[in-house]
Amino acid sequence: MKAIITPKYYFEQSLFSQEQKKIFHDSWVCVGLTSELSDNNDFLTTVIADIPVVLQNMKGQIKAFQNVCSHRFSIIQTEPKGNRPMVCPYHGWSYNEEGLPLGIPKKPLFEFSKEELHCLKLVEYSVATCGNLLFVKLANNDVTLEDYLGNFYAYIEEVSNSFGRLVDVNEMKIEANWKIVVENTLESYHVNLIHTDTFRKLGTSGLDFQFSKSHSLWSTDLKYAEDDKAVQVVHKPYKNRPFKINGYNHLLIFPNVLLSTTYGISFNISFVTPVSEAVSNFKSYVFTTRKNEEKKTSAVEEAYENSLKDFNRKVFAEDKFICEKVQIGVRSAPYSGELSEEEMRVCKFQQSYYNLLTQNESLH
Repeated sequence: MKAIITPKYYFEQSLFSQEQKKIFHDSWVCVGLTSELSDNNDFLTTVIADIPVVLQNMKGQIKAFQNVCSHRFSIIQTEPKGNRPMVCPYHGWSYNEEGLPLGIPKKPLFEFSKEELHCLKLVEYSVATCGNLLFVKLANNDVTLEDYLGNFYAYIEEVSNSFGRLVDVNEMKIEANWKIVVENTLESYHVNLIHTDTFRKLGTSGLDFQFSKSHSLWSTDLKYAEDDKAVQVVHKPYKNRPFKINGYNHLLIFPNVLLSTTYGISFNISFVTPVSEAVSNFKSYVFTTRKNEEKKTSAVEEAYENSLKDFNRKVFAEDKFICEKVQIGVRSAPYSGELSEEEMRVCKFQQSYYNLLTQNESLH
Protein backbone atom coordinates (compact mmCIF):
# COMPACT_ATOMS: atom_id res chain seq x y z
CA MET A 1 0.00 0.00 0.00
CA LYS A 2 1.11 3.57 -0.63
CA ALA A 3 2.35 5.70 2.24
CA ILE A 4 -0.07 8.43 3.27
CA ILE A 5 2.50 11.09 4.13
CA THR A 6 5.13 11.71 1.46
CA PRO A 7 8.79 12.78 1.90
CA LYS A 8 8.09 16.52 2.12
CA TYR A 9 6.31 16.00 5.45
CA TYR A 10 9.63 15.00 7.00
CA PHE A 11 11.64 18.10 6.13
CA GLU A 12 9.52 21.11 5.11
CA GLN A 13 9.60 23.77 7.82
CA SER A 14 6.13 25.08 6.97
CA LEU A 15 4.62 21.63 7.54
CA PHE A 16 6.53 21.28 10.80
CA SER A 17 4.98 24.55 12.00
CA GLN A 18 1.50 23.37 11.06
CA GLU A 19 1.82 20.06 12.90
CA GLN A 20 2.98 21.80 16.05
CA LYS A 21 -0.27 23.76 16.09
CA LYS A 22 -2.68 21.09 14.88
CA ILE A 23 -1.25 17.98 16.52
CA PHE A 24 0.86 18.82 19.55
CA HIS A 25 -1.12 21.88 20.62
CA ASP A 26 -4.48 20.13 20.35
CA SER A 27 -3.58 16.66 21.73
CA TRP A 28 -3.02 15.35 25.22
CA VAL A 29 0.78 14.99 25.29
CA CYS A 30 2.54 12.65 27.70
CA VAL A 31 5.42 14.62 29.23
CA GLY A 32 6.81 12.54 32.10
CA LEU A 33 6.17 10.49 35.22
CA THR A 34 4.17 11.41 38.30
CA SER A 35 7.02 9.98 40.39
CA GLU A 36 9.19 12.86 39.14
CA LEU A 37 6.92 15.35 40.92
CA SER A 38 6.32 13.64 44.24
CA ASP A 39 7.54 16.45 46.56
CA ASN A 40 6.46 20.06 46.97
CA ASN A 41 8.28 22.32 44.46
CA ASP A 42 9.45 19.40 42.31
CA PHE A 43 9.26 20.54 38.69
CA LEU A 44 9.98 19.40 35.17
CA THR A 45 10.08 21.46 32.00
CA THR A 46 9.31 20.67 28.40
CA VAL A 47 8.39 22.30 25.11
CA ILE A 48 5.04 21.56 23.46
CA ALA A 49 4.13 23.15 20.12
CA ASP A 50 7.07 25.56 20.52
CA ILE A 51 5.70 26.73 23.88
CA PRO A 52 7.89 26.32 27.00
CA VAL A 53 5.88 24.54 29.70
CA VAL A 54 6.63 23.85 33.36
CA LEU A 55 4.87 21.22 35.47
CA GLN A 56 5.29 21.77 39.20
CA ASN A 57 4.14 20.22 42.44
CA MET A 58 2.59 23.16 44.25
CA LYS A 59 1.44 22.20 47.73
CA GLY A 60 0.54 18.70 46.59
CA GLN A 61 -1.14 19.75 43.34
CA ILE A 62 0.55 19.23 39.99
CA LYS A 63 0.01 22.36 37.92
CA ALA A 64 1.12 23.22 34.39
CA PHE A 65 1.95 26.75 33.29
CA GLN A 66 3.62 28.49 30.41
CA ASN A 67 7.20 28.74 31.65
CA VAL A 68 7.52 32.47 30.89
CA CYS A 69 7.59 35.26 33.48
CA SER A 70 4.88 37.88 32.94
CA HIS A 71 7.24 40.69 34.03
CA ARG A 72 10.10 40.69 31.50
CA PHE A 73 9.52 37.32 29.78
CA SER A 74 12.40 35.28 31.17
CA ILE A 75 12.08 31.49 31.40
CA ILE A 76 11.18 30.77 35.04
CA GLN A 77 12.41 27.22 35.62
CA THR A 78 15.59 26.96 33.55
CA GLU A 79 16.57 23.32 34.18
CA PRO A 80 14.93 20.17 32.74
CA LYS A 81 13.90 19.11 36.25
CA GLY A 82 14.64 19.97 39.87
CA ASN A 83 13.16 21.31 43.09
CA ARG A 84 12.71 25.05 43.66
CA PRO A 85 9.80 27.48 44.05
CA MET A 86 8.30 29.19 41.01
CA VAL A 87 10.63 32.19 41.18
CA CYS A 88 11.88 33.99 38.08
CA PRO A 89 15.71 34.07 38.05
CA TYR A 90 15.77 37.52 36.39
CA HIS A 91 14.04 39.86 38.87
CA GLY A 92 12.72 37.47 41.50
CA TRP A 93 9.01 37.49 40.76
CA SER A 94 7.44 34.47 42.45
CA TYR A 95 4.18 32.75 41.56
CA ASN A 96 1.62 30.87 43.65
CA GLU A 97 -0.36 27.75 42.77
CA GLU A 98 -2.83 29.84 40.78
CA GLY A 99 -0.03 31.31 38.68
CA LEU A 100 -0.44 34.77 40.22
CA PRO A 101 2.69 36.86 40.88
CA LEU A 102 2.26 37.44 44.61
CA GLY A 103 5.94 37.85 45.45
CA ILE A 104 7.21 40.98 43.70
CA PRO A 105 10.44 42.64 44.91
CA LYS A 106 10.00 46.42 45.42
CA LYS A 107 6.29 46.05 44.74
CA PRO A 108 5.43 49.66 45.86
CA LEU A 109 7.37 50.91 42.82
CA PHE A 110 4.76 49.28 40.59
CA GLU A 111 1.25 50.69 40.32
CA PHE A 112 -0.85 47.56 39.98
CA SER A 113 -4.57 47.41 40.55
CA LYS A 114 -6.02 44.02 41.52
CA GLU A 115 -7.39 43.66 38.00
CA GLU A 116 -4.02 44.44 36.44
CA LEU A 117 -2.28 41.95 38.71
CA HIS A 118 -4.76 39.26 37.69
CA CYS A 119 -3.91 39.93 34.04
CA LEU A 120 -0.30 39.00 34.86
CA LYS A 121 -1.35 35.48 35.85
CA LEU A 122 0.67 32.78 34.09
CA VAL A 123 -1.08 30.95 31.28
CA GLU A 124 -2.30 27.66 32.77
CA TYR A 125 -2.85 24.36 30.97
CA SER A 126 -4.83 21.20 31.67
CA VAL A 127 -2.99 18.41 33.51
CA ALA A 128 -4.16 14.81 33.94
CA THR A 129 -2.61 11.52 34.97
CA CYS A 130 -3.05 7.94 33.88
CA GLY A 131 -1.31 5.65 36.32
CA ASN A 132 2.27 6.88 36.62
CA LEU A 133 2.12 9.02 33.47
CA LEU A 134 1.66 12.80 33.29
CA PHE A 135 -0.22 14.43 30.42
CA VAL A 136 -0.65 18.09 29.43
CA LYS A 137 -3.13 19.62 27.00
CA LEU A 138 -2.60 23.14 25.71
CA ALA A 139 -5.90 23.39 23.84
CA ASN A 140 -8.95 24.65 25.70
CA ASN A 141 -11.43 21.94 24.75
CA ASP A 142 -13.57 19.34 26.51
CA VAL A 143 -11.64 16.20 25.49
CA THR A 144 -10.75 14.29 28.66
CA LEU A 145 -7.62 12.19 28.91
CA GLU A 146 -9.75 9.06 29.30
CA ASP A 147 -11.57 9.89 26.07
CA TYR A 148 -8.29 10.64 24.31
CA LEU A 149 -6.65 7.33 25.28
CA GLY A 150 -9.74 5.34 24.36
CA ASN A 151 -9.65 1.59 24.95
CA PHE A 152 -6.00 1.71 26.06
CA TYR A 153 -6.62 3.89 29.13
CA ALA A 154 -6.93 0.97 31.57
CA TYR A 155 -3.96 -0.83 29.98
CA ILE A 156 -1.71 2.25 30.26
CA GLU A 157 -2.79 2.73 33.87
CA GLU A 158 -1.99 -0.87 34.80
CA VAL A 159 1.33 -0.98 32.97
CA SER A 160 2.67 2.34 34.25
CA ASN A 161 1.61 1.51 37.82
CA SER A 162 3.80 -1.59 37.52
CA PHE A 163 6.98 0.45 37.07
CA GLY A 164 9.39 -0.45 39.85
CA ARG A 165 13.11 0.12 40.05
CA LEU A 166 14.53 2.69 37.59
CA VAL A 167 17.35 1.02 35.69
CA ASP A 168 18.40 3.65 33.16
CA VAL A 169 17.60 7.01 31.59
CA ASN A 170 18.99 7.42 28.09
CA GLU A 171 18.90 10.82 26.34
CA MET A 172 20.17 11.68 22.89
CA LYS A 173 19.70 14.11 20.02
CA ILE A 174 18.64 12.40 16.81
CA GLU A 175 19.12 14.35 13.60
CA ALA A 176 15.86 13.17 12.09
CA ASN A 177 12.26 14.33 11.97
CA TRP A 178 10.23 13.09 14.95
CA LYS A 179 7.90 11.09 12.68
CA ILE A 180 10.81 9.11 11.24
CA VAL A 181 11.83 8.14 14.78
CA VAL A 182 8.28 7.19 15.80
CA GLU A 183 7.57 5.24 12.61
CA ASN A 184 10.79 3.30 13.03
CA THR A 185 9.48 1.94 16.33
CA LEU A 186 6.13 0.94 14.85
CA GLU A 187 7.36 -1.84 12.59
CA SER A 188 9.55 -4.91 12.99
CA TYR A 189 10.36 -5.18 9.27
CA HIS A 190 13.77 -3.54 9.86
CA VAL A 191 14.76 -5.74 12.80
CA ASN A 192 16.61 -8.47 10.89
CA LEU A 193 19.07 -5.98 9.36
CA ILE A 194 19.33 -3.15 11.90
CA HIS A 195 19.11 -5.12 15.16
CA THR A 196 20.98 -8.28 14.16
CA ASP A 197 22.69 -8.81 17.53
CA THR A 198 20.07 -7.19 19.76
CA PHE A 199 16.30 -7.09 19.19
CA ARG A 200 16.37 -9.85 16.56
CA LYS A 201 17.50 -12.35 19.19
CA LEU A 202 14.22 -11.92 21.11
CA GLY A 203 12.39 -13.75 18.34
CA THR A 204 9.50 -11.32 17.89
CA SER A 205 7.12 -11.87 14.98
CA GLY A 206 3.53 -11.61 13.83
CA LEU A 207 0.84 -9.08 12.98
CA ASP A 208 -1.17 -9.00 16.20
CA PHE A 209 -2.12 -5.32 16.13
CA GLN A 210 -4.80 -3.49 18.10
CA PHE A 211 -5.98 0.06 17.43
CA SER A 212 -7.95 2.60 19.44
CA LYS A 213 -8.35 6.24 18.40
CA SER A 214 -4.87 7.20 17.09
CA HIS A 215 -3.01 4.76 19.35
CA SER A 216 -1.80 1.26 18.49
CA LEU A 217 -0.51 -1.87 20.24
CA TRP A 218 1.61 -4.74 18.94
CA SER A 219 1.68 -8.02 20.88
CA THR A 220 4.06 -10.87 20.07
CA ASP A 221 5.39 -14.06 21.57
CA LEU A 222 9.12 -14.33 22.22
CA LYS A 223 11.72 -17.00 21.54
CA TYR A 224 11.54 -18.21 25.14
CA ALA A 225 8.45 -18.66 27.27
CA GLU A 226 8.69 -17.20 30.76
CA ASP A 227 9.36 -20.54 32.44
CA ASP A 228 11.80 -21.82 29.78
CA LYS A 229 15.03 -23.15 31.27
CA ALA A 230 17.06 -20.58 29.31
CA VAL A 231 15.51 -17.67 31.25
CA GLN A 232 14.14 -19.36 34.36
CA VAL A 233 16.89 -18.20 36.72
CA VAL A 234 16.63 -14.59 35.59
CA HIS A 235 12.83 -14.52 35.79
CA LYS A 236 12.48 -16.23 39.17
CA PRO A 237 12.92 -13.08 41.34
CA TYR A 238 10.01 -11.44 39.48
CA LYS A 239 7.57 -14.34 39.68
CA ASN A 240 5.11 -12.52 41.97
CA ARG A 241 4.97 -9.30 39.94
CA PRO A 242 1.65 -7.42 39.56
CA PHE A 243 1.48 -7.38 35.73
CA LYS A 244 2.16 -10.40 33.52
CA ILE A 245 2.09 -11.06 29.78
CA ASN A 246 3.41 -14.02 27.78
CA GLY A 247 5.77 -12.10 25.50
CA TYR A 248 6.33 -8.53 24.33
CA ASN A 249 3.91 -5.59 23.99
CA HIS A 250 4.66 -2.26 22.29
CA LEU A 251 2.20 0.65 22.50
CA LEU A 252 2.18 3.99 20.69
CA ILE A 253 0.59 6.76 22.74
CA PHE A 254 -0.11 9.17 19.89
CA PRO A 255 1.60 11.26 18.82
CA ASN A 256 5.10 10.67 20.20
CA VAL A 257 5.41 8.33 23.20
CA LEU A 258 6.28 4.62 23.09
CA LEU A 259 5.52 2.25 25.96
CA SER A 260 6.75 -1.35 25.87
CA THR A 261 7.16 -4.31 28.19
CA THR A 262 8.77 -7.74 28.05
CA TYR A 263 6.87 -10.36 30.05
CA GLY A 264 5.72 -7.54 32.36
CA ILE A 265 9.18 -7.83 33.96
CA SER A 266 10.95 -4.96 32.23
CA PHE A 267 9.43 -1.74 30.90
CA ASN A 268 10.54 1.00 28.56
CA ILE A 269 8.90 4.37 28.00
CA SER A 270 10.39 6.66 25.36
CA PHE A 271 9.58 10.29 24.56
CA VAL A 272 10.31 11.67 21.06
CA THR A 273 10.23 15.47 21.28
CA PRO A 274 10.34 17.53 18.06
CA VAL A 275 13.03 20.23 18.04
CA SER A 276 12.89 21.21 14.38
CA GLU A 277 11.82 19.65 11.11
CA ALA A 278 15.08 17.64 11.09
CA VAL A 279 16.01 17.21 14.77
CA SER A 280 14.38 15.32 17.64
CA ASN A 281 15.20 14.85 21.29
CA PHE A 282 14.89 11.27 22.50
CA LYS A 283 14.54 10.30 26.16
CA SER A 284 14.03 6.74 27.29
CA TYR A 285 13.39 5.28 30.76
CA VAL A 286 13.96 1.60 31.62
CA PHE A 287 12.33 0.01 34.67
CA THR A 288 12.05 -3.41 36.17
CA THR A 289 8.72 -4.44 37.62
CA ARG A 290 7.36 -3.34 40.95
CA LYS A 291 7.57 -6.38 43.18
CA ASN A 292 4.94 -7.20 45.78
CA GLU A 293 7.58 -7.87 48.42
CA GLU A 294 10.49 -5.52 49.04
CA LYS A 295 13.79 -7.36 49.20
CA LYS A 296 17.39 -6.40 48.69
CA THR A 297 18.36 -6.50 45.02
CA SER A 298 20.11 -9.79 44.35
CA ALA A 299 23.20 -10.37 42.22
CA VAL A 300 20.97 -12.00 39.59
CA GLU A 301 18.71 -8.94 39.48
CA GLU A 302 21.66 -6.55 39.24
CA ALA A 303 23.10 -8.55 36.35
CA TYR A 304 19.71 -8.55 34.64
CA GLU A 305 19.34 -4.77 35.11
CA ASN A 306 22.79 -4.20 33.62
CA SER A 307 21.86 -6.34 30.64
CA LEU A 308 18.64 -4.33 30.14
CA LYS A 309 20.57 -1.06 30.17
CA ASP A 310 23.14 -2.37 27.72
CA PHE A 311 20.48 -3.89 25.43
CA ASN A 312 18.32 -0.76 25.26
CA ARG A 313 21.24 1.58 24.66
CA LYS A 314 22.50 -0.60 21.81
CA VAL A 315 19.03 -0.88 20.22
CA PHE A 316 18.41 2.86 20.32
CA ALA A 317 21.90 3.65 19.01
CA GLU A 318 21.13 1.38 16.05
CA ASP A 319 17.79 3.15 15.52
CA LYS A 320 19.46 6.57 15.72
CA PHE A 321 21.92 5.57 13.00
CA ILE A 322 19.29 4.43 10.51
CA CYS A 323 16.81 7.25 11.27
CA GLU A 324 19.48 9.82 10.49
CA LYS A 325 20.17 8.07 7.17
CA VAL A 326 16.45 8.19 6.34
CA GLN A 327 16.40 11.93 7.09
CA ILE A 328 19.15 12.47 4.54
CA GLY A 329 17.28 10.39 1.98
CA VAL A 330 13.85 12.02 2.24
CA ARG A 331 15.20 15.38 1.08
CA SER A 332 15.79 14.07 -2.43
CA ALA A 333 13.45 11.05 -2.65
CA PRO A 334 11.34 11.01 -5.85
CA TYR A 335 9.10 8.26 -4.38
CA SER A 336 5.86 8.34 -2.39
CA GLY A 337 6.78 5.46 -0.06
CA GLU A 338 5.46 1.91 0.20
CA LEU A 339 4.06 0.04 3.21
CA SER A 340 3.55 -3.67 3.83
CA GLU A 341 1.08 -5.44 6.13
CA GLU A 342 3.89 -5.62 8.68
CA GLU A 343 3.91 -1.80 8.63
CA MET A 344 0.18 -1.41 9.29
CA ARG A 345 0.85 0.56 12.48
CA VAL A 346 2.89 3.04 10.42
CA CYS A 347 -0.06 3.36 8.04
CA LYS A 348 -2.51 4.03 10.88
CA PHE A 349 -0.12 6.54 12.46
CA GLN A 350 0.21 8.38 9.15
CA GLN A 351 -3.56 8.39 8.64
CA SER A 352 -4.17 9.89 12.09
CA TYR A 353 -1.43 12.45 11.54
CA TYR A 354 -2.71 13.43 8.10
CA ASN A 355 -6.33 13.69 9.23
CA LEU A 356 -5.41 16.09 12.03
CA LEU A 357 -3.06 18.12 9.89
CA THR A 358 -5.58 18.63 7.09
CA GLN A 359 -8.60 19.16 9.31
CA ASN A 360 -10.52 22.31 8.31
CA GLU A 361 -7.78 23.33 5.91
CA SER A 362 -6.32 22.12 2.64
CA LEU A 363 -2.57 21.74 2.31
CA HIS A 364 -0.64 22.84 -0.75
